[in-house]
Amino acid sequence: MKKKFLKMLNSPITVILLLFSVLLCISMTSSLHNGRGDNKGSKLIVSAVDAASEIISDELTECRITTVTTTTVTTTTTTFTTSPFEVCAPTVYAGTSPNSSFYQDRLAVAGDSLALGFDYYGFIPDIHNIATESVSMWNLDYFTFNYGNGDIGMIDAVDYIRPRLLYMSVGMNDVNMNSPETFVQRYRDVIDQIRQRVPDINIVVAAITPVCSYCDVIRNDVVREYNAALKQMVEDMDSPKIVFFDAYSVVCDENLDLRDDYTSGDGIHIYIPCYNDILTALFDFLDTKDFRTQMGG
Repeated sequence: MKKKFLKMLNSPITVILLLFSVLLCISMTSSLHNGRGDNKGSKLIVSAVDAASEIISDELTECRITTVTTTTVTTTTTTFTTSPFEVCAPTVYAGTSPNSSFYQDRLAVAGDSLALGFDYYGFIPDIHNIATESVSMWNLDYFTFNYGNGDIGMIDAVDYIRPRLLYMSVGMNDVNMNSPETFVQRYRDVIDQIRQRVPDINIVVAAITPVCSYCDVIRNDVVREYNAALKQMVEDMDSPKIVFFDAYSVVCDENLDLRDDYTSGDGIHIYIPCYNDILTALFDFLDTKDFRTQMGG
């Protein structure tokens, strides 16, 4: 207690306040004894206050004002999350690969009416469908998709879903309206834009499927020219995340035409067994590329 008292006396302001208190007590005591408030006590208090004011003023003038700067360090933590739509179960499963369900739960499909069949027959969920009728590379910008927030284009739709595995099947509507060179130039531009938006995406560029022998609208030799250009495009891109899948060979017969039991009836569009066999071949093919590991599985 003694040490604390002595420490307090080191401050001149504290000493002055103590003296002021003592004088005030003496003055009040004197007034009570006299039974009246004479002027002596008042004058004493005034003198004490004046003296204290001068000393305090001098003391404050000599005091240094110290500014303390507090630095707050903010740590930013970045959390990497995947899209809520990345993994969605389909209605119908296909394939015999041990990784079939892993691939299919993550498979989104973009393209034309042939690609739309994957969704139509339940092999992908609706949220993974980015395909519609009449789509081609030359008219791609005219088609939109609605996922509840308004109509958006195909590239925006891929960005919205952010799938880990994208199957692209486009071209049947290009073969009579385009050239292989113009077709793949536009195709590559679309893939480049998708990869800028979704860098971790893995893309399967599917070959255009053949038509039946009796189809007189599209020629299979022209389809094969387009597929050769697609395969070369993928090779030129030279990325392990982009592969060419020869869907043509999966569904053609010995004459390189679409098998009659695979068509939905018009010689161009394909039916349920065909989609099942395409997915079975696709998942086996992805195993050879170790896509499960590449996709983080």
